[in-house]
Order: sequence, then structure tokens, then C-alpha cells
Amino acid sequence: MFNTPAFIYLATVLPPIILGLIIWKSDKFPEPGKFLVTAFLLGVSIFLPLDFLILIAEDHIGPMLGLNIKDYNLYQRGENDEGFTIGAHAFIHFFRAAFLEEGLKFALLIFICVKLEALDEPIDAIVYGASIGLGYAAMENLFYLYAPDA
Repeated sequence: MFNTPAFIYLATVLPPIILGLIIWKSDKFPEPGKFLVTAFLLGVSIFLPLDFLILIAEDHIGPMLGLNIKDYNLYQRGENDEGFTIGAHAFIHFFRAAFLEEGLKFALLIFICVKLEALDEPIDAIVYGASIGLGYAAMENLFYLYAPDA
């Protein structure tokens, strides 16, 4: 039962949806569901632009900084190999992962969600931001199902 594809997909996607429902219902004045579903789907949609930006970061920005990220294949070699410098760690973890991901989520929140008429109290921005983040988390969880084994 636990090895069936339906269970695996539900176990992957259901936790972000349940957390989104908990956050939505914890708001004193709940937001319209259609806007939250749209914010969730916007979070799912940043997966492709993020992959494009990661390719640019690894192929162009990293070498400009003197880092050859392609030689440090983290999936096969691990991060503790000789030659993986502190600069490469900082680039991978802070710029490539955190700055690009969170920057895209913030851009969606500022340029799309803030313009909604339903966003009228400070807690609403937290609810919409969480919805965008959970949408991306659901898509990222699905990606991990197909990622190569380390």
C-alpha cells in the first residue's frame, strides 16, 4: 500500500496543501480561496524560471567569480570532497539556492499579490506569501521523486 504511486504522490503534495489550509483558516478574516489557489499555483510556476536562472548562475555567474560549479557535482561526489572551496559553498547555498528562490517568491508577492483588493491587512501578506512558498514546496517535493539518487 505504501509503495503505490498514488500514495507516494499524495504523501508528497498533501502536506503543503494541509499547511496552506491551516494558515488560511487561522486568519481572523479569511482570504478568498480563489486568490490563495492562484498564489499557490504561482508558487508552482516559478519552478521553470528558477531552473533557467540556476543554469545562468552555474554556467555564467559562477565562472565569472572564478568558481567552476560543474566540476563539483554535488549529486555524485558530495560536498566534503577536496577542492570544494568555501566560495563554492557560499555560492551554491546562499546565491544559487536561497537568493534566487526567495527572490522569485518575493517578486511574485510584491508584483502580483499586493495588487489584489483582498490584501487589506498585514496578516494577508503573510498568508499569500505562505501560499506561494507552499506551492513551490509542493513542486519541489515532486521534483525530488524524480531526482537521481545521491
